[in-house]
Amino acid sequence: MCHECPLRRTCPNICEFVELQLPSLEAGRVDHEDLERIHQGRIMTNALLDNVDVLTNRQKQVVEFYYRENLQQVEIARTLSISQQAVGDALARAKLTIGKKLKGYPSFL
Repeated sequence: MCHECPLRRTCPNICEFVELQLPSLEAGRVDHEDLERIHQGRIMTNALLDNVDVLTNRQKQVVEFYYRENLQQVEIARTLSISQQAVGDALARAKLTIGKKLKGYPSFL
């Protein structure tokens, strides 16, 4: 077992720690080249979920359904009685809004 972060770019191992970090759909099917992409995706997802307080109510709903409940955009659209395009737009605006918030913190510059 590595004593360093198993998600660093040079780690060729998909160890138990890494497997636990993967979305269930990707577990067991990941090459070490995918680790950085998955790690960055996890950072973005956690940033979105940790900062929903700056989003509109609709954006909060869409982010919660998409990232916490793992619903597809078409399912979210049906649930909220909006178009799939509106769901995609809400996700894009949520990422933009939270990205702007995080850029204001020195640790994210």
